[in-house]
Amino acid sequence: MKRNTSNIFWGALLILGGAALLAGRMGWVNFDLFSTDTWVYVFAGLGLVFLLGYFLNGLRKWGWLFPVFIFLAVSLTIWMSDRGMNGSLIGMPILLCLALPFYVGFAFHPRVWGLLIPAWVMTVLAFITLAADLVNGNLIGALFLFAIAAPFLVVYLMDRSRWWALIPAWTMFILGTITLLSESVTGNLIGALFLYAVALPFLVVYLIDRTRRWALIPAIAIALVGTIPLLASVVGGDWMGAAIMFLFSLPFFYVYFRWPENWWALIPAGVFASIALVVILGMLLPDRSSTQGLLNGLLLLGLGLTFGALWLLRKTQSTAWARYPAIALLVAGLVAGLPGGNSNIFWAAALLAAGVVLVVYSFLRRKTGNQV
Repeated sequence: MKRNTSNIFWGALLILGGAALLAGRMGWVNFDLFSTDTWVYVFAGLGLVFLLGYFLNGLRKWGWLFPVFIFLAVSLTIWMSDRGMNGSLIGMPILLCLALPFYVGFAFHPRVWGLLIPAWVMTVLAFITLAADLVNGNLIGALFLFAIAAPFLVVYLMDRSRWWALIPAWTMFILGTITLLSESVTGNLIGALFLYAVALPFLVVYLIDRTRRWALIPAIAIALVGTIPLLASVVGGDWMGAAIMFLFSLPFFYVYFRWPENWWALIPAGVFASIALVVILGMLLPDRSSTQGLLNGLLLLGLGLTFGALWLLRKTQSTAWARYPAIALLVAGLVAGLPGGNSNIFWAAALLAAGVVLVVYSFLRRKTGNQV
């Protein structure tokens, strides 16, 4: 019954989406006249729609919260940009919104403590991004190391028999303090070597005992941060930003391909990789102002393909829900990338047809179930 209700709900939503596109193509609605605030409400509304889908499918299906928070983050980002907020503050909402579903997943599955790792990493990256325009590089590095030390200290305080947690906690604290006091130390190479030295002990822990997979997360994360100073001496500008996004995606790709049961790793990996590709394409295209719609469409397509890849895993993982954000993002990407022409009629008809099929299928299935 719950699945049937969900099909009716999403079928009706697709019909509404197709009707909106058709209205725009027929000239009944001019989307170009919509204000920025309108799009804030549109994306916020989409987030609330997926939130309703989350409740319809059960609170334990926490994967539904990714499209919820992503759409809400997009809405908040548009609102902040329209009100003159810029700089690193703009990047904070999307990072925090990627962290929140992991916290919810841990709340429902407290034994799966591994969910706290991506949640904490995203949270730390969010606040480091916020501080990037306010403090110098040494302080950011120190805060990052202190943040890594905090979970180990919490582990020890919760169970004093786990004394081993004090070793990485103390090590990170000392290294963070050194970084904070190293104002006189300069050079990108020094910073890279310093962070590589921090990553090495965690890598050694994993190599000694392959069952301690958790050690790979800080090893890879710190090594990637250590690579950033080296990149700064080779590339700059938007190329630097694209390279950092690719670096952020690599550990999540590794986690998924090394341990396929961790399907959630594909979401941050796909988000970071999509942003990097769009940044690169934006630099290669001759006139960014005239191709902004295309770039926005490509970003949404990248996010849609990420959820589409999750949907393909539905036979082995509980990711059947991913088809809904995949369809929504893919259609939004195509509409954003192809504004105008007969394409709008095609997508309007496609959405209407898909919605009608879902609704009719749901009613036929309900009728068959009643006869049985």
